[in-house]
Amino acid sequence: MKVLFSSQATIEYDGKDYYSNAIPDTYTRYQVLGKDITLLCHARKVEKANSQRINPDDITIIPIPKYNSVKSMLFETGKTEEIVREEVHKADVCIIHLGSNHGYMAVKYAKKYHKPYMTVICGCTWDSLWNYDWRGKIMAPRAFLKLRHAQHDAPWSIYVTKEFLQRRYPTSGKWIACSNVDISTGQSGVLEKRLENIKERQATGRRLLIGTAAAIDVPYKGQEYVIRAVAQLKSIGIDMEYHMIGLGDSSRLQSIIDSLGVGDRVHILGGLPHDKVTEFYDDIDIYVQPSKQEGLPRSTIEAMSRGCLCLGSAIAGIPELLAPEYLFPKGQVDRIVEILKNIKPEDLITQAKLNFEEAKDYDRDLLNERRRQFILDFKESIMHSS
Repeated sequence: MKVLFSSQATIEYDGKDYYSNAIPDTYTRYQVLGKDITLLCHARKVEKANSQRINPDDITIIPIPKYNSVKSMLFETGKTEEIVREEVHKADVCIIHLGSNHGYMAVKYAKKYHKPYMTVICGCTWDSLWNYDWRGKIMAPRAFLKLRHAQHDAPWSIYVTKEFLQRRYPTSGKWIACSNVDISTGQSGVLEKRLENIKERQATGRRLLIGTAAAIDVPYKGQEYVIRAVAQLKSIGIDMEYHMIGLGDSSRLQSIIDSLGVGDRVHILGGLPHDKVTEFYDDIDIYVQPSKQEGLPRSTIEAMSRGCLCLGSAIAGIPELLAPEYLFPKGQVDRIVEILKNIKPEDLITQAKLNFEEAKDYDRDLLNERRRQFILDFKESIMHSS
């Protein structure tokens, strides 16, 4: 079968090849439907890519224009719709990650041309827009209803959360809860190494190192609240350091760092190759997910799988992962400060063990088999109806 995969992701393009750390892990999940896969997604032109090259022999990539202004929306929407219409018409089956305009178009034409389709709900449209800026608040109600409407009669769906997204965007069709995280929890020595590092840190008096992995140019990812928390901690004599990894323009966050005078304690590391991200988690003591919008954050689960003590905002699927004492209201700097300043060495040890065990529920082999079986059931339903 010819598979159309509509993704919300933005991949990198250097003029010759396309790059992404997440996309190769994602489209391979759909190869059980067919090896001929076409990807619809946004692409960003870069001089030098910070992620892994996508093998052009594995997938055909068709970039979709991204709307960055009213003008581009007026002139690019028709062009995008024609691309989507044509690709859906050529496909035998569609996998549609919902939340993007081209995703909604894909649903529209899948219905029109009677193409079997499956939706994947990775995040909350309401939260992402409402917590962006004033323009997002204007757009949020319509976008929320649009996703609710598109998802209502989706015949097959995968949700990345256990409960949250299912409540907000329910479907009358068949569905499973299956995170999109891609980690292996079977590696030996991870927890032992973490516990040794905790003891070493305590013995040497090394400052606690906090980390966040998220796009650094998206305000709703919330890194600025951790920066402000580190500044408050510094003012009361508590010495912690904060490292951020992620792609994007760092100027907004850097200006906050400079204005608060915490350049000696807060560092933006930018994008890291996929194989270096694990090293980042192993180096930090505490992982913070300060987002105002998420689905089920894979970076939090990845940090848990490396034995990090984890904090997170009390939104979306994050409370499904963390204990109440390590949750804070989104954007509430004082509560982040309160949690961080009260962390003791024994807390690092206890949470290392608990989080390491909890992350096993998200092991890639376990999730991949669950997802694969659901997609095979979807494939079987197509065969029976044809």
